Amino acid sequence: MSEYEALNLMYLGFTFNAIYTLGFILFTWLGFRMARNIYEDSAATMVGKLFTSIFCLFVAFFFIQSNMIGGGILQSYTSILVDMSSASGERLSAYANSPTILGGPVQTIFQVFILAFQLAIIWTKKN
Repeated sequence: MSEYEALNLMYLGFTFNAIYTLGFILFTWLGFRMARNIYEDSAATMVGKLFTSIFCLFVAFFFIQSNMIGGGILQSYTSILVDMSSASGERLSAYANSPTILGGPVQTIFQVFILAFQLAIIWTKKN
């Protein structure tokens, strides 16, 4: 496999991962809308709160998983490019070791923060 083919396959993987990410962004927005509706409704049932919480948990889990897959794509193709002694592999390996990288700890913490934010909206009472 040439450097061009490896980069092309990596970008193809990122394209599919980006489509999933767009879907999870939509589901995250929907989770905030549902949480806001529960917050605004003083007669919201416990079942509605529970189902909305479960929905938000699943969205956060799958969003984190999608980010991890993107990070795996980057790590895999970076190691392939480094093994080829490619200049792009060296540049990508410097980038791939950042804590803010796709699937890294900063993104995971951010997703957990979003989940906590949604759950706080669902389970707090309106004054």
